Amino acid sequence: MPALAPHSNGMDMSDSRSDTATSLEATLDAWEASLARLEQQATQVLRAAKQLRKAAQDGALAGVGATQGVLREGAARLTETIARDAEMPAIDIAATFENGSFLTELSQAAAAAGVTLVQRDGRITAYPVVLRLEARNLGVRVGRKLERRLRPSVLALHLKAIQQRSGRFNARSFLDRLSRAYTVLAPDWRSGEGPLIALAALHDVLTLLPAAAADYPMEEFLVDLLHLDREPDARSGRGHRFELGGSTGTKGAKRLTVFDETGAQHDYYAVRFAADARNA
Repeated sequence: MPALAPHSNGMDMSDSRSDTATSLEATLDAWEASLARLEQQATQVLRAAKQLRKAAQDGALAGVGATQGVLREGAARLTETIARDAEMPAIDIAATFENGSFLTELSQAAAAAGVTLVQRDGRITAYPVVLRLEARNLGVRVGRKLERRLRPSVLALHLKAIQQRSGRFNARSFLDRLSRAYTVLAPDWRSGEGPLIALAALHDVLTLLPAAAADYPMEEFLVDLLHLDREPDARSGRGHRFELGGSTGTKGAKRLTVFDETGAQHDYYAVRFAADARNA
C-alpha cells in the first residue's frame, strides 16, 4: 500500500516522515540523559550523608570534616543540576496531537516494533485495538484503557504486546452468541440456509443493554469477525455452519471494516447460518 500523510484518508502510516525540528522521542531522550546525571549526583550526596550517619552511629569522628565537605559540595552541585535539568522540557502534547507529528512518530516506532498503524475515516487502528488521542487527558485511549505513557517507542512496544496477546479466540463460543442474536432477527429459520442478516444489526442485538454495549464495543466485535473469518470450518455448539457474505446491496447491511496486522482491509456486511435438519 502507498505511504500516506498522517491526516490523509489512507492506509499504512509507517512510511510517514516527521517534519518537526525536534521529535518527542529525541526530547524525552535528552531529558532522560539529564535526569540520569542528576540521579548520579543525588546518589553521591546520599552516599556522603550515609557515611556521616554511620560516623555518628559509631562515634567514628576521624575524617568527618572531609565527608561534610563532600556533602556540602555535592549538595551545591545537585542544587544547580536540579535548577538546570529537572525542569520538564516544553512539550505541547495537544499540539503534537493536532499537527499529526505525534502520530507520525508513533507510526515509525510501531513499524520498527513490527506493528502497522492505519488511519482511515478519522479512525486510527493498531490491530486489534482502536487508538484515540485524548489531549485533555494527556493520554492515548488504547481500546478501552487510557494509556499515559506517550513516548512513541514505549507505546509502540505496548501495542506490540497487545497484538501478541490477541490470538486467544474461541470460535464456537462466538458463533453461539452470534447465532442466538441471529435467531432473534430470523425467528422463522429452522433448517437449511437462513437469510443474510446485517452484522451491524446483530451487534445491536448483542449490546441491547447499556452495560453490554460498554463491555462489547464495535471494535471488539470487528476483531472477532476477523478471527472467525480465518476459521471458515468452525461450527456453533449446535453444529450450525456460517457464511460471511453480503454487500452494500444487502438490505440493511452496513459495511463494517477492520484492518489486520499487516494493515490489510477486511469488509464485512452480513452473515447467514445453515443447519441440517438434525441440528435445527
